[in-house]
Order: sequence, then structure tokens, then C-alpha cells
Amino acid sequence: MAEYDDYDSTGPEEDTVDVRQMFLDWLTGHLATVEVVGTKPTPWCTQWWLHPEVVARFKALWQASMQADASVMDGDAGAVSSWWINHWDRHAAVIFDKGNGPFRDCDPDQGHLYRRKDTTAQIVPAAMPPDDVELS
Repeated sequence: MAEYDDYDSTGPEEDTVDVRQMFLDWLTGHLATVEVVGTKPTPWCTQWWLHPEVVARFKALWQASMQADASVMDGDAGAVSSWWINHWDRHAAVIFDKGNGPFRDCDPDQGHLYRRKDTTAQIVPAAMPPDDVELS
């Protein structure tokens, strides 16, 4: 998660803000408050950071959460409720989907990609299209 390196928001002579730590604090605090319904046991990987999609979704949720909190300060009383419905609910449905979600091959006790036979193969193999294929 190199993208969460320290970020100096105040200048060279002031303290720096550890954005990575802010993100992790938000994530662990938020995950401690949610209850996943309908997927018993809840799919989870104790090495969630090894799932690029999960990291990207959690980062997007965190950023949208900060924006919702700021909107509440600006008078939008429904911003946090909207965040839950339009952001958390949609991402959580994918992240915690037992059959198709990113944790489908992981086990909280047995580990990362425990159920995968080939842990080095890409789930969606990507290849560059031929030069004669127009992409725009």
C-alpha cells in the first residue's frame, strides 16, 4: 500500500499527517461497527491487503466517507446515510460475496487463497490487443 505513504499537509516545518495510518484507523474502526448479514460465515482474508480490488474499494469507501462527513459539516444532514446506501452497501455486497467476491478462495483460519489450486494465475488474464484494434 505504497500509495498511503506519509503526506505532508502543512509544510516542511510542521508535523506530517500519516495518511496510511488514518486510512487503517478508519478501516479497522469501520469494520468493527458493521455486521455482514446473509453470508455465514462471512468471507474474509486476514491478508486483505493482498487483494488489489479490496484495497481499491476500501480506499474509495474511505474517501467517500470523508467527503460525506464534510458534507454534514456543510449542512447536508443526509450525507452519511447516503454514503451507507450508495457506497458501503454496494461495495460490501461485492467484497463479502461468498461465491464471486475477492475473498471467495480465502479462509479466515486457513489463509490467503487457501482454496485456489493455482495461486499464481491471474483471475482475469489480460493481454494486449493487436495493434490493428482501435480502442478509442
